[in-house]
Amino acid sequence: MILLAKQLTERMRALIAIESEIADATHRQEGQHVVRELEEKRSTQIRSFTRDELLVIKTVMNVGRCERGYRYYANSEQSDYYEIIHLPIELNEHELMQKYSYYLVHKTESELADGMEYYTAVSEQLKEGMAILKL
Repeated sequence: MILLAKQLTERMRALIAIESEIADATHRQEGQHVVRELEEKRSTQIRSFTRDELLVIKTVMNVGRCERGYRYYANSEQSDYYEIIHLPIELNEHELMQKYSYYLVHKTESELADGMEYYTAVSEQLKEGMAILKL
């Protein structure tokens, strides 16, 4: 599974990049049609992955979400409304991928893709997961 994750590194970075474009377009208050086009591009990108690729990407996201601690600031006026707490990682890359894919293996391609399309913090978790797994 970690080998496929390494092969998908550039495609995961492309997904992060399109989400950054969406955030930038929204922040700059560009027209709704621009944001919609970018969201469609993101959707097409997600739907282009196979089930196995989606499983690996979702697993990397889960590693990023669950192997770090977060402290959220509810009333923060800063763009950084959360702080990442770097906890020690005790498992190796293979063990992390196995641990966080345990329940995902039962999901269909559609369930995995729909979950990623619906979720808005894909980039945040993907970046952390890629950092933890050294991708």
